[in-house]
Amino acid sequence: MSMQRFSAFRILPVIALSIFMVTGTPVAAQTASKKTDEATQQASDEARKKIRKANDFKLKTGEPLFPKQAKSLAKGYKETAEIIARQGGDPKPILDAAAYFEDQSELVSRVNPSNKPPVR
Repeated sequence: MSMQRFSAFRILPVIALSIFMVTGTPVAAQTASKKTDEATQQASDEARKKIRKANDFKLKTGEPLFPKQAKSLAKGYKETAEIIARQGGDPKPILDAAAYFEDQSELVSRVNPSNKPPVR
């Protein structure tokens, strides 16, 4: 009977090790799969952002009135920022928006200086 106990003690670590290997492998594979999925999703999101940005810019340059509209928006935002500052508020976010539209107006004007719609 002592021989059976000895055999059982030798077999138990082997069984435990095989259970660990069988259950441990899927967890590692799932973790690697999740990391790959996250990296793929992040790359996909970045690609979508670039595409949206390019499409947005293309639409702006195709619209002959965009530079004037953007300058008008910037002027309105500056006036609003002045009012907010007089009332004790923080005008920085509104001034940032005004600066954005001024920059967009200048950029589109440089790309399409004639303000004519592009030939399609």
